[in-house]
Amino acid sequence: MKFAHKMICLLVLVLSASFGLGGCWLLYSDFAVQRRTVLTADAARHSQICTDVQTDLLDRQRRGLEMDGAVAAARLALHQQPAALWQGEELVSSNIPVDVNAPLADGTMTTVRSGGGTYALFASELQGGYRIVTAYDLTALYTSRNAAVRRFLGLEAVVLAAAALVTALLARQMTRPLQILQAASAEIAGGDYDRRTALHTGDELENVSQSFDKMADAVQEKIADLQEDVQRREDFMGAFAHELKTPMTSIIGYADMLRTLQIDPAEQREAAGAIYHESRRLEALSYKLLSLLSLSDERLELAPVDLTDLWPRLRMACPQVPLLTPQGGAVVHGDADLLLDLLCNLVQNAAKASPAGMPVTVLLADAGDTVALTVQDHGCGIPADKLARVTEPFYMVDKSRARKQGGSGMGLALCQRIAAVHGGTLQISSQVGVGTAVTVTLPKEVQP
Repeated sequence: MKFAHKMICLLVLVLSASFGLGGCWLLYSDFAVQRRTVLTADAARHSQICTDVQTDLLDRQRRGLEMDGAVAAARLALHQQPAALWQGEELVSSNIPVDVNAPLADGTMTTVRSGGGTYALFASELQGGYRIVTAYDLTALYTSRNAAVRRFLGLEAVVLAAAALVTALLARQMTRPLQILQAASAEIAGGDYDRRTALHTGDELENVSQSFDKMADAVQEKIADLQEDVQRREDFMGAFAHELKTPMTSIIGYADMLRTLQIDPAEQREAAGAIYHESRRLEALSYKLLSLLSLSDERLELAPVDLTDLWPRLRMACPQVPLLTPQGGAVVHGDADLLLDLLCNLVQNAAKASPAGMPVTVLLADAGDTVALTVQDHGCGIPADKLARVTEPFYMVDKSRARKQGGSGMGLALCQRIAAVHGGTLQISSQVGVGTAVTVTLPKEVQP
């Protein structure tokens, strides 16, 4: 059963119960008052008749006149009221419309139904062993009550029908937001992630609608992130396969030439050099890919790192690069080997982009809670429209030049990931023909 149907049934049930019970109580209360009033008047009339008959009997007794049941019956008949007269257990006379086989007890009042009529019987005992029972017709009173009950039941049926109709309309209006929520959830489940309810009812359903739309926003954002992540993975795998294919093609080609052809020593050296160069590029690509994957899968344990100790290690790791390092240092919260790898990648990238013999400068700036390390070169620079993509894996501004120098497009992606796992950031500023500056911001070690 739908919620609207439950609401209609419940409201009609409550209304019918309250309206029916209240109406019946009102009708029967009014009937009880009327019946009490009528019976009080009938009791007074009965008492008057008994007094009159008793007075007449006492008067005849004083005067020494004949006293028998016929005289009492004649006196009783003068009142023109249906009555029965007993003398002892003997019925003297009766014209009441109900059968009374024995005299009623003194002071009795009872209601009797007979022949479709309702009568009130009053009994009183007189001196001399007489007992009078008078009958009063209450049929009109009961008929009026029954007619009122029938009218009320008819009115109740009309009211309940109207209430059911109005309740159905209201229930439909009230449950319409629920239907919209149900339809929206079904559409979202079907793939329409832009679907929203945007209900404005001014009540709790509007709050539910707002919460539903917020949930839908979160779901859509999550799905968009997942789709973007899947796309990035597909792009990554495509670029990785391409980067593997190019050197492997060269290696296989030169190796096949060496295997199948008789070539002079100069050509042999050229082929061997090409194989060596492409193999070293594959080796560097493998190392950087493994490093990038390990950063994604492992949880690092960071410790205090004095940057002053890194400068000699950096110069030893990049012996072919003219390098200018800071005189001082600072203590940061990180991993020394990863930070050295980050600086090595930045320095080697800077050296590849610079003319031969041009120094690469490493700058250090203390910014309070953080330390900014900047690797600056005076090379060819990066076009502004390509700056946003240089940290993507396998992206290279000048692919031919990068491959000749053994590049794979993984260096800056690895540097950005290392900065991220340290809780830092990587920013790049560049100007074509002037040079490039890559700044890594790292958190300082908190002193206990």
